[in-house]
Amino acid sequence: MLTITDGDAATGQVVATAGSYRFDLTLPGGTTLPVAGVTNVGVLPTHRRRGLFRRLMVRQHDDIAAEGLAVAVLNASDARIYGRFGYGMASRYAVVRIDTHRSGFATAPPTRNLRLMRSAHAGDVLPALYDAAAATRPGTLSRSATWWAMMLGDTEMWKGGGHHEVVVAEPQGDDPGGYAVYRVAPDGEGVTVTVREVVAATAGTHAALWRYLLDVDLALGVHAEVPVDDAVLWWLDDPRALITQQVRDFLFVRILDTPAALSARRYRVPVEVVLEVTDHFRPDSGAAGRFMLRGDANGAACTPTADDPDITLGVDALGSLLLGGVDAHVLAATGRITAHRSGAVDAVATAFGWSSAPFCATRF
Repeated sequence: MLTITDGDAATGQVVATAGSYRFDLTLPGGTTLPVAGVTNVGVLPTHRRRGLFRRLMVRQHDDIAAEGLAVAVLNASDARIYGRFGYGMASRYAVVRIDTHRSGFATAPPTRNLRLMRSAHAGDVLPALYDAAAATRPGTLSRSATWWAMMLGDTEMWKGGGHHEVVVAEPQGDDPGGYAVYRVAPDGEGVTVTVREVVAATAGTHAALWRYLLDVDLALGVHAEVPVDDAVLWWLDDPRALITQQVRDFLFVRILDTPAALSARRYRVPVEVVLEVTDHFRPDSGAAGRFMLRGDANGAACTPTADDPDITLGVDALGSLLLGGVDAHVLAATGRITAHRSGAVDAVATAFGWSSAPFCATRF
């Protein structure tokens, strides 16, 4: 935790703070990268407009880079703030409600053996199921034993905790299984099911868990936060039973070491492109420069080069591309990418895109 005090460091009042957790972030292709999860950033209202926030960001990014971490991620309390420090919005999620009276499936979901437990008793079961599914969804963050204890503990907070029900899909053949964590609350003459998370490595287990949630006795509706491409919509025989109430941003990505970050992920099709990355906040950092990227679904290498660039983009735009959930065409159309070669944006858009949208269910 970084702090700035007003007056003597030992006795003065703490007026600004910034902290970070250590996670492993799932990238496209199922690889992982150690990252800093930035959190608890704030300045007292009495000390605004003095440059303290910028000082914190300088110190924090220098410290993160010195630890050898190539990427920082955060959830932005105000989405306008962090772009000037090199963060790009990289993932979003949908807030949905499904009317259970219209929630029949167009085809029968696969059968899975399910069992119920309370969240307080799930600590020995859920971590392995979560880890098995992590490789299938870019944007997933690893959870330590301490993190699981907090999420499944008695104390309810915005990061987790409190009493919930858990339904577990047992492993079956090559399917490692999965789970859903949810809560049931009275709602007029019935109940509403509020889902914390649905975790599954396969489409079959995902469908079986959703079928269970939609069939909870007396449920009028199911409320959940899901990936923007969640397949539950396509299981429903009446797609209007699912109402998307909001789409919100979640992970913002800040690249600190471009070669390390781009070499760590995989690419949907073979790509060979020269990127010129600008970084106005840390112009002399490992993020800025000209880099040759060669990669495919099996591996990648990103190295400094003196070759002419195919595209130029800011480090914030590169952060938006990292998890595969933002189309390079959109960034180019809005002036965040400049192409210097015909077809370069097409090549980047196709290679950086991925088969599943990034999603993070870990609040930090």
